[in-house]
Amino acid sequence: MRIELKKAGHDVAFVTINKADAADSKSALTSQISFPVLQDLETVMAWDYAFGGHKDDFFIYGKDGKLFDFLANDGERDTNLQMSNGYQVLRSAVLKAVAVAKP
Repeated sequence: MRIELKKAGHDVAFVTINKADAADSKSALTSQISFPVLQDLETVMAWDYAFGGHKDDFFIYGKDGKLFDFLANDGERDTNLQMSNGYQVLRSAVLKAVAVAKP
């Protein structure tokens, strides 16, 4: 999606946070994606700070650094990226955040 959006003229950054208790699986994750994977630590527990954050949730931030949209994995909107609809839901939400950021 990042490459697709860049080709369309949108400079969007993606990042994922790997759960502290999933450090052993980080290499499997990094081999499947082309963007940074931040490793959470037991001493940090970043996932505990995310409001309702669970595995496979999406937090979309605007250029101003403020949360623009939150797509819960088990929410009303489909976020399964293995399916066309889930991909389009996420893509649409990202494009809305990009559109708001433009002057």
